[in-house]
Amino acid sequence: MEEKFNEVIKLFKERTEKECYKIEINEGEPSILDDKIGGKPYLPIGEEYPKDSEGNNLALLLQVNLKNIDLKGYPKKGILEIFTDSEVDYPCRYSVKYFEEGLEYQKELPDIDLSDYIVNKSYKITLAKSISYMSVNDYRFNEVISSIVNEVFNTSFKYCGELDDYFGEFDWFDKLNNSYENNAITIGGYADFTQTDPRYDMSENKDECLFKLDSWADYDKIFIGDSGILFTLISQKDIEECKFENAFVDWDCC
Repeated sequence: MEEKFNEVIKLFKERTEKECYKIEINEGEPSILDDKIGGKPYLPIGEEYPKDSEGNNLALLLQVNLKNIDLKGYPKKGILEIFTDSEVDYPCRYSVKYFEEGLEYQKELPDIDLSDYIVNKSYKITLAKSISYMSVNDYRFNEVISSIVNEVFNTSFKYCGELDDYFGEFDWFDKLNNSYENNAITIGGYADFTQTDPRYDMSENKDECLFKLDSWADYDKIFIGDSGILFTLISQKDIEECKFENAFVDWDCC
């Protein structure tokens, strides 16, 4: 059984493999124009600082110049910014911005209290091309894994629960889940969740994960509830049309 299940793992990885960029958090104070997590945003003159529905200033979570990204469908230039509320409420209050680069920008920006924020200071980041695989918490996982098991074992399952009965004491779920490691902080990879994928209940197609930030990347620097994960979901069409404001940002935790 184990040999045949290794074929399931191989096929699962082949069919869900996806290019992404992993993000490494570095020490060092970034400038307004640097790729970073936290800190002061690049905000062109004439643009209002992002606020929540109650008029409170949001905190910059991520800033990336897309000229440093080479992913299918992504623009080759422009600066992407994700803001969330500094108190990290649930559900998340957020704003996603996209600006042309090279514009004259504001140098006098509000100071945001980061004492209860996801990061308590600004960090430079580096980007490296990588590969991610579908999370077992992805709303598409059941269909994908059942199809592959049916193909390899010549069965006709529709639900993961049936696989538990079929494999008995053979711990298929852990073997699959432990066969690869998705990067903790990514652009363009797969989303992950500690609880339920919100796309089960979404009427809009937001199958792309613009940004994922998992607490386990660095517990000394990242605070998202109780070992939480923040995710930014968007459609491929909105990425291609640079409509990043249509993204959905939220987080969950254990």
